[in-house]
Amino acid sequence: MSKGDPNQLDGLSPLVPPPFEETKLLGLTEESLPARPLRSPLERTLILAILALGLGALVLTVTSIRADLGEVPWAVAYGPALLELLAGAVVFWLAMRWSVPGSGERLSRSSILLAIALGLALAAALVAPHLVTQGHPGLCVGTAPAMGLPCTAWELLIAVPVFLVSLWLILRGAAVSPVLAGALAGLGAGLLSDAAMHLHCPAVDPSHTVTWHLGTVVLLAAVGALIGKFLPKW
Repeated sequence: MSKGDPNQLDGLSPLVPPPFEETKLLGLTEESLPARPLRSPLERTLILAILALGLGALVLTVTSIRADLGEVPWAVAYGPALLELLAGAVVFWLAMRWSVPGSGERLSRSSILLAIALGLALAAALVAPHLVTQGHPGLCVGTAPAMGLPCTAWELLIAVPVFLVSLWLILRGAAVSPVLAGALAGLGAGLLSDAAMHLHCPAVDPSHTVTWHLGTVVLLAAVGALIGKFLPKW
């Protein structure tokens, strides 16, 4: 190195940054290294929606699609499931927004979006079976566990992985209200999984839908709120 080089001191090595392998020798830890930026709420919502769609398609492949779907118009057969997918995506988007301090929607606006999403989901869950049958006898099973438990089991098979991934995404943020964020994560996972079940379950009576389908959604939301009590609050 030439004389008078500003990067060279008398008797010392050049003033250049140490290689990555030597960071530990300098006392640097993983916390000292740059962190990856948090994905936007929309990107995280898309990740969860794609995961739910994949799992739902897998479950429908392993089980079956209800036989009477081909007897009604496409919009009637698949519209309610799409509405519930939309409602679940809105709920997840709110959960991801509220997991980043300072970037969440105002409470009034968020409450309106949440109410609309839940209204769409409830209408889809209760009205869909009757729209699909359109005069066909359908299957009236009431709250019989023999028909209800398989619906709940398949729904949880879809919802639980989506729910766990959503909790991880919330933890990567900084939830001001982790109980609310956890409840929304469970609610969103339940709605997305129940959308797939509309294409599988042949039962048409509201008692079955409320007990085994919406009941599973409420259960997931309650579990999410409970887990949220143990998540870090910012």
